[in-house]
Amino acid sequence: MVAHVKVGQTPSPVALGDRWAFVANMSDGTVTQIERATGKVVATIPVADPKVLRAQDCAPDSVHAYYSGSWGWRACDTPYAIGWDGMSLWALDNGNKQLVRVEPTSHRAIDRVALPGIGWSIAFGHGKAWVSGYSDHSLYVVNLQTRKLETVVSDLDHGPATLVDGAGAVWVVCVRGANGIGHLDRIDPATARVVGRHEIEWWSTGVVASDGAVYVRGSYGGDISRINATTGVVEWTQPGPGFIGRQGIDELGWTPTGIWLSGPTTSRIDPASGQIAERIMTPSSSVATDRNEVWMIQLDGSVAEFKWR
Repeated sequence: MVAHVKVGQTPSPVALGDRWAFVANMSDGTVTQIERATGKVVATIPVADPKVLRAQDCAPDSVHAYYSGSWGWRACDTPYAIGWDGMSLWALDNGNKQLVRVEPTSHRAIDRVALPGIGWSIAFGHGKAWVSGYSDHSLYVVNLQTRKLETVVSDLDHGPATLVDGAGAVWVVCVRGANGIGHLDRIDPATARVVGRHEIEWWSTGVVASDGAVYVRGSYGGDISRINATTGVVEWTQPGPGFIGRQGIDELGWTPTGIWLSGPTTSRIDPASGQIAERIMTPSSSVATDRNEVWMIQLDGSVAEFKWR
């Protein structure tokens, strides 16, 4: 471990961009900006007001409103997700139904793009921000140059959640399909049309894509599958470390040597076989990677960085 950072309340998965690491404090409406070289916090940036969602009755009126593990417990989270487009950070403000651009050098929210619904996750590629619209089964496509909503893909399967731009397409994990079946929807980034739909486990939690393959973490994090990006065939499914974080915010980390998953131990999966090849004996609820860096959210809500020489 080369860095250990205390952040705000209810931390999101880490987003890595340029020389910074970012964490959304989802109960505070802020983003913590960390300098990767030193592990020091350089700014805490306001991006959303939690009172807006609370005024919209996001909080249940009873502890029995949602079952244990329900994704509904996230209704008051803001910002709901963050992501890096190559130059700027973006954050989801679901109270105002906006995608917020944060300028990293001035540490300020400087642009806001109106969205037609509530977003779940953000991915970037092909000059677009791709936002999964969980409540209306849609994908919101924002043009990064004009910073305006360009189109809405309205024929996704039910429950679009995590998504990724990679391996030649935009891949959306749709978790609430009929008859206990989830789907991985493939979107052509040039036309913004659904061009493929592949069965996956219901309530799958995370996805990452690279080198002609898509990796999906299965129901409640119990396993991981490799899907051929060209054929849609599942090439293997293997057990992974059990997921122990808040449901629905798990993220995976890709490196040339494998896929990192959170859990009771933070583990690297061999991409060829799906077997666990390496473990960090530190529990985590989400991971992010870049080259020789592994960043994780620890169970006490802090952020840790591990680095290999």
